[in-house]
Amino acid sequence: MTSPRWNAGLGLLSFLCGCALGVAPEPVVSRDGGGPPGDVAGSDAASAESGPSCGGADEDGDGFYTGPACAQRDCDDRNPAIFPGAMEACNGLDDNCDGTTDEGLGEGTCGQGACRRTVPSCVMGALRACVPAMPSPEVCNGMDDDCDGMVDEDLAGAATCGMGACRRTAQCVSGMLAACVPGPSSAETCNGMDDDCDGEIDEGFRTGVVNTTYTLLAARHDGCTQATRIGGACNAAIHRMCAARACSTTGLGPLENSGDVSVIACVVAQSLRNPTWAQLAMQHPGCAGAVAGVRPECNAAIHRYCASMGAVTGFGPLEQGAEGAAVACLAGSMVTTVNTTYTQLGMAHAACTQANRIGSDCNAAIHRFCAGRGFATGYGPLENSGDTALVACLRP
Repeated sequence: MTSPRWNAGLGLLSFLCGCALGVAPEPVVSRDGGGPPGDVAGSDAASAESGPSCGGADEDGDGFYTGPACAQRDCDDRNPAIFPGAMEACNGLDDNCDGTTDEGLGEGTCGQGACRRTVPSCVMGALRACVPAMPSPEVCNGMDDDCDGMVDEDLAGAATCGMGACRRTAQCVSGMLAACVPGPSSAETCNGMDDDCDGEIDEGFRTGVVNTTYTLLAARHDGCTQATRIGGACNAAIHRMCAARACSTTGLGPLENSGDVSVIACVVAQSLRNPTWAQLAMQHPGCAGAVAGVRPECNAAIHRYCASMGAVTGFGPLEQGAEGAAVACLAGSMVTTVNTTYTQLGMAHAACTQANRIGSDCNAAIHRFCAGRGFATGYGPLENSGDTALVACLRP
């Protein structure tokens, strides 16, 4: 049994602590109506400015809301790819909700020189390819007009001066054309160029008149002797001797001969060709078969054949066999054809007549006829009819 004094003490203790002994105390309610002490109502919503606390909806589920109080407001709640801070794409949309469209996508550059272009990478919501401008002929202006990476080279319309190896083009200096000055000339050599800048190529080397002997020619072809000085064997021997010399590809002759001495011409042919006898017979029916050899009909056939190949004329056969012959075709820089008569040729060598129109006598007559006109030598006849003869005069 509890004493009245003990009961009174318990009552006072219960009054002071606000609870009954043996009963759990009731929770203290905060003033703002929130949860337990220390818990502030709505703190999560206040810290998330785009969350539900800023109002509006998030229909596209991208975590950003549309309320007017949202500091990062979703500008298109129908598209989950559009929200504040999203990566901007070239699509005509404001992907990152900053009020601008397709910004910050950069530029593309292409081409060089005057063709160089820089364009926006995105135009009206579509990616734009960079296309260089078209080049134009190079002019002297300090620019790369033809867009090849070089400036003021190969100038269109620039003045030129000189000829041959001396030919020059006016130079462009600091965007201005300087005066054109020809280059220096040099001694002519056998190189297919106009070294001395006189408008002629390899003059002094195009045709060389050479003194030799039948003894030396026989070493090239044993059928070439004093007795067989006109014919296929000596043609082959002369061709082989000249082909072995510097700055000549073939030869012809004899131009003159006496005893063992033979004067021949070594020349630079435009081309050496190998027509068949059938091809030559198409040019002149009298030149057919290996027996044709050296005769007026084959001279005419070879002349016409070379002309059909783009040359001025030709001579041969240099070598011959059962199927055809090797011939030499000559360019216009090498040879000029001249109409003459056997009457005129007879004045150079009396034994060259209409009755004796081909052979060593007419070779000598044609050689002297052409040499008297400033040429190195000549050969023929290329064509002949009656007293008329067409001959070829070779430049030195």
